[in-house]
Amino acid sequence: MTNNVEEVQGIINECKKLGYALKQVACLNQKSLFETQEVNAYGEKSLTIDLVLEELCLNFFKDIPSVREIISEESGYIDFKRGDFTIIMDPLDGTKNFTMGLSYYACSLAILNRQGEVCGAYVLNLANGHEYTAVKGEGAFRNGNAIHTSNQSSIGDGDGIFVGLVKSEQELQAMKKIIVELKSYRAMGCAALDLCCVANGSASVFVDISNTAKLIDVLAAALILEEAGGWVTTENGISITRLTMNGNIRDITLNQKFWTLGATNVLLHRDLVEKLELKKIVK
Repeated sequence: MTNNVEEVQGIINECKKLGYALKQVACLNQKSLFETQEVNAYGEKSLTIDLVLEELCLNFFKDIPSVREIISEESGYIDFKRGDFTIIMDPLDGTKNFTMGLSYYACSLAILNRQGEVCGAYVLNLANGHEYTAVKGEGAFRNGNAIHTSNQSSIGDGDGIFVGLVKSEQELQAMKKIIVELKSYRAMGCAALDLCCVANGSASVFVDISNTAKLIDVLAAALILEEAGGWVTTENGISITRLTMNGNIRDITLNQKFWTLGATNVLLHRDLVEKLELKKIVK
């Protein structure tokens, strides 16, 4: 187990070198980076910036022998046929923010062992360089400093972050029950960084009931939130970080979508679920 922790920490330390290269590209903000190029592994449009950042990541991990395979938002599944670790990554979470000139977008990297356990995480804010990291069982960190969730125990005590646009009246009414109780709320367009905001105590809850969340976007940040003391699940109460232990990692990552409900602790998470009345709106 000690060796595993050391190996995972070693990969994360190497990721910091990758982060520097990613930031150099993201800071260019050239119009050519906004051009649509092709369709990614999820059937969504890829921009030049998505592909350029992914290529940097792929070339980087090719040189790390312990990385066995990669599942990426753009190219899907890539097998290096060696090593022990799987990297689940989104080179650019918050592409729309990037194209709008909003400084809130990130690279998200989750590290899994052969059993599908999420054992490491690296989330980099590509706009300002802040790094969020975690190794399972070793705590969560922001720029090398330990972070912890806030101590609120009810929704009315804190601030919330939302992602996704709900369309049905049922969903809108559910969201309203949360909004009216919060001190304040934001919708900032990058789930990876949103969950990290809950991890470092800047927000109390994170809600995405659009049913569009993918492991690519939230898996790394989910581990960071858990290691900081928080709680994050799907609408069915399954921990986000355990989804990859329930079947084929490749299939789950590329084909499964879900709600994401995050909170600073289990009590606040329970309050959130009760307010949303999940049994009435989950189909």
